Amino acid sequence: MPRRLVLAIASSIAALALTAPAAFAGSSEAGWGCTANGSEAGATVLSTPEDGSPYSPLAKENPGVIVSWTVRVEAGLGQFAQQLGVFRPAGNGEYTKVAESAVETFGPPPAGELTSYPARIPVQQGDLLGLYGPEATLYCFGGPAPRFGGPVAVGETKAFAMDGRRSPVNAVVEEDLDRDGYGDFSQDRCPVSALFQTDCPLPAIAVGKVTVKQRAILIEASNNTDAAFQAVGEIRWRKAPGGPKVRVGLNTGPATQAAGQTPVTLRVALPRSARNRLEQLPRRRWLQARIDVRATNLVPYPGTHEIKVKLPGRKPVQ
Repeated sequence: MPRRLVLAIASSIAALALTAPAAFAGSSEAGWGCTANGSEAGATVLSTPEDGSPYSPLAKENPGVIVSWTVRVEAGLGQFAQQLGVFRPAGNGEYTKVAESAVETFGPPPAGELTSYPARIPVQQGDLLGLYGPEATLYCFGGPAPRFGGPVAVGETKAFAMDGRRSPVNAVVEEDLDRDGYGDFSQDRCPVSALFQTDCPLPAIAVGKVTVKQRAILIEASNNTDAAFQAVGEIRWRKAPGGPKVRVGLNTGPATQAAGQTPVTLRVALPRSARNRLEQLPRRRWLQARIDVRATNLVPYPGTHEIKVKLPGRKPVQ
């Protein structure tokens, strides 16, 4: 009986436990999952949709990655070396082989346990699973399904004929949202960026020397990874005691790119209104600028480091 499911649906998990290897939330099953009850030398057998069936053996309805595969084998049938193939319809009964797994050995499962093997095979919408054995290819009755009388190399396109035997191969296909060729749930620890498969690096901003100039504040900053830097903030003051506050925004303008661990100098311009206010303040008094230094890395994850900068008054002592 064919099986297909999205594992986020609780009712499907029970069915999966009976028919296929364990999969992760956000993954799906591909293939019919039938139990092999025969073998044939020199044949390649595919899993294709069946008219009238509510299930589909397609490798993926959206791009993804095959992360494991298995073949169910009937008790007493013996051990068989098999190879998973991924095929793409080429029209007029022809199929192109686009990928394949390593050759693995399958037999009747001991104590009812299925043997599955890891893989990392990207697939596209509408791709099909196929099976080939160097000595004999396993199959289960219950077609029709496309069959070719020999092996197919990756990149080859062959004409398949419909036959009454179905491929027993079954695979777990995970999402690959960042399109890096790794399954997002069991193979990729940073599924939001194709640049990383290990844990996504979090920004670690270091702020160095801060210098107050006549028209700007200069801030030295760096990050643990490549990042785009910006600084934004504000200055506040009162025109008169108890009066309303004046707020003046600060920013560096467009982001500044810098390699990881490489210091960059951010120039935060002082607006004319802020400079005028500093000219009115005696040197013993000061304004405070609150500035957020921001770094967005390649994941992209943003990080923020807040600093407070004293801006001394500039009015000469009389």
